[in-house]
Amino acid sequence: MKYDVVIIGGGITGTAIAHELAKFQLKTILLEEGTDIAISATKQNGGVIHPGYDPHPGTLKAKLNPPGARMFPRLSKELGFHIRHTGTLVVAYSDRDLKKVDELLENAKVNGVEGVEKLNAEQLRAREPHINPKALGALLANTTVMVDPFEVAIAFMENAMDNGVELGLCQKVRGITKRGEEDFLVCTEDKEYETRFVVNAAGVHADDVAAMAGIHEFKMQGRHGNLCVLDKVVPIHTVMFPCPGPDTKGIALIPTVSGNCIIGSTATMREDKYDVTNDKKGIEELIEGARLLIPDFDERWVIRTFAGQRPVALDNGNDFYIKESDTVKGFIHAAGIQSPGIASSPAIAEYVRDLLADAGLDLKEKPDYDPYRKPVPDFSEMSLEEQDAMILQNPQWGKIVCRCETVPEGEIVAAIHRTLGARTVEGVKRRTRAGMGRCQSGFCQYKVMQILSRELGIPEEEVLFEEKGAQVLFGKVKG
Repeated sequence: MKYDVVIIGGGITGTAIAHELAKFQLKTILLEEGTDIAISATKQNGGVIHPGYDPHPGTLKAKLNPPGARMFPRLSKELGFHIRHTGTLVVAYSDRDLKKVDELLENAKVNGVEGVEKLNAEQLRAREPHINPKALGALLANTTVMVDPFEVAIAFMENAMDNGVELGLCQKVRGITKRGEEDFLVCTEDKEYETRFVVNAAGVHADDVAAMAGIHEFKMQGRHGNLCVLDKVVPIHTVMFPCPGPDTKGIALIPTVSGNCIIGSTATMREDKYDVTNDKKGIEELIEGARLLIPDFDERWVIRTFAGQRPVALDNGNDFYIKESDTVKGFIHAAGIQSPGIASSPAIAEYVRDLLADAGLDLKEKPDYDPYRKPVPDFSEMSLEEQDAMILQNPQWGKIVCRCETVPEGEIVAAIHRTLGARTVEGVKRRTRAGMGRCQSGFCQYKVMQILSRELGIPEEEVLFEEKGAQVLFGKVKG
């Protein structure tokens, strides 16, 4: 089958590009090697929509971060994903830190970021009473918002699919051949896709994908980061960072859209691109970083630890690597999308759209394009009257499966039968928060598996936790 564009990679970058290209009369498909989208770097992210005061002026990050961040309030209304206004504090503990705050203020002006100001120690403590008393002041970015990155990616992709973009899951690309001047043949384990253009949004594997097409223009490496998820008891309301270093924004305390907080993240370059294991030293570093911000931090607040890898394009000035290949025309790189990649993603999508147009893709607007997506109703956010109405309409909405997050069976069933429906235990978790609470799915996981088994028409032993081959059960022990 012939396509205009094949997008490789189903993270926030690939799905944002799919969402953007869905506006035009094109035949587009996104290929993802996993069982779901947003299961790599995108789900291993704190979700801060950085407004753009940090990137060095003149970089692609500085060009794309501020306009991308400004799109999120509108996109959240159109696509129905959660958003929380928190603001960001960059906390100073020394005269050198205060100079860095002044540098960030100047960056904000040059990058066109509004709502950024400098707080003295008294103003800082008035906003966040639990802040370290040694703090001398801070930069406050008032426009910072929070999202769940995987929820945004799901919203991007669902809307794209509703507008005609195709999705190929479990489609690991094995080969890319340039055929003549205009066509590529993209081969997976069991299918072939003929296309005029390829967009490479494969995260830490972007250089491996490029190499399949004979392109060796950059190298990728993963920057490993440990993170901790905290219970809904942390007494802060603003995203808090220490003053940043040369390669990382430092250990942050991050209030999420759902009421939890995250500590994130460490930063260690790793040769193994698949290494997302936690390590004791990294977790200790996170807790020490949290205590630098709020000294009365309690380790008992931690309910889960996890890790991820941010895709870094080496020898690229710590910047995004987004361009058409110098050697293979029609092959677009969307690589090195590390922080602030989530915040920049809508603007990255527009930038890639323009690269495709410059490369010869004819962009005719779709007259029946629908920018809106209606999400699955969130039972936990409804009033009692609304909950009663849902239960009267369908009794499954009265059967609570996840007690920690108040997720009923009806919500899980609805998430399974979406355009981009959940097919795994983790897929249900990302769409409904079933399993994300204090007990970390200790009570609800088997119930979720039962619902998946029933709704998908498969035995319980075939229900996947996440990836292919990762069944939770391996057979019956009795009965």
